[in-house]
Amino acid sequence: MASIMHLVTSSDIPLVSIAATALLCFIGIVTLRRALYTASKPRDESIRVAHNGCDDPDCIRCHSKSLRHIEAFRRNATLLRRLVKLEPELFEGMRNEIWTVVHEMERQASNESIKGVYNSVKRTVRSSIAPESTIDSIIPRSPQIGQAPTVFFLPNLEATPFHHTSCVDSCPCKRLWNTQPLDPKSPPIQTTGDIEMLQQNFNTIKSELDNVLSMNEAQFAPFDSAVYSSTGNNEHSPEWSSIYLFHQGLKQLACECFPKTTAIIETSCPNRMAGKCGLGSIYFSRLKCNTKVIEHYGPTNVRWRCHIPLHVPINNTESRLSVGVGANEEEVGWKEGVPILFDDSFLHSATYAGDDSAILENNDSRIVLIIDFWHPALSEGDRNAIGVLYPPGS
Repeated sequence: MASIMHLVTSSDIPLVSIAATALLCFIGIVTLRRALYTASKPRDESIRVAHNGCDDPDCIRCHSKSLRHIEAFRRNATLLRRLVKLEPELFEGMRNEIWTVVHEMERQASNESIKGVYNSVKRTVRSSIAPESTIDSIIPRSPQIGQAPTVFFLPNLEATPFHHTSCVDSCPCKRLWNTQPLDPKSPPIQTTGDIEMLQQNFNTIKSELDNVLSMNEAQFAPFDSAVYSSTGNNEHSPEWSSIYLFHQGLKQLACECFPKTTAIIETSCPNRMAGKCGLGSIYFSRLKCNTKVIEHYGPTNVRWRCHIPLHVPINNTESRLSVGVGANEEEVGWKEGVPILFDDSFLHSATYAGDDSAILENNDSRIVLIIDFWHPALSEGDRNAIGVLYPPGS
């Protein structure tokens, strides 16, 4: 023992070297622990933790555990408590599960804040292995395989990867597909058939997009290349890009280039999240030939995402939207003017392979209008509360 102590305290071994060695040992232990944990999980669960994040620190989906977002959530939770007391009518019908989630997220957020250097090192190790959002997450986990929202999970909401027009009448998606007579037994929400209105205005939206692009008044901006890849056709460079009308709830300058589309959305889609909550966006999404959007989870299960396909190349057999994992996985292709409604809190990806004929016809991109809607089972009180927790610009 004395000889060991002599070695440790000897001036021949600088203290900095000792500290560096200790840190490397710590990182090795954490790395081994993480690797053993991942290897011990069943295959579906390994898929479940797949997550590909961008490098934008303001992106709430990819960086919800950043100190900025954690502190903002705490402030907003405090504000919600005050508003519920001052203006209770705004939160009438608010479900108790929201408070349960808030309390749990506050508790775990406190733990997250005091981890200090240990947590920073652990994040560094994780990022070198596989970024993920569900291990040690500050949000509750869904019991559904393949559903793992990265920011906010509200229990007891109906959850299925896709919602079709053929869904049973009891499915709340009916309130988005078509205008429904108001049912006194349903949540106090005017059911206007938002998607129905978008379909009726399809030609107007598509024509305005074509005019803007032909005049070069607005341009698609590529997403971080970390979130998409090639489908394997190396002759064409992959690209996923967007023109945002609303980004994380905030109205963008591009709306000035799309006055007709913006007016349709603002007057005919009262169930949209954009403008009311930072968890919702509206944008034109373009996939170029040979592009795959890597599998990822959306930020929350309190929204459903809708695609309005505006440009779909004719030779489209290798293009598809995939949502879900295992037995509940489903794939659909895009058809111009035919909306797709899905729950993007499930693992999902999009692929447009394209072919040479599409390139020759100068029609090598798939373009859809993406709109995030509130989960139609949420009451106005629920929506107002979540809007306080995650206001536009979150």
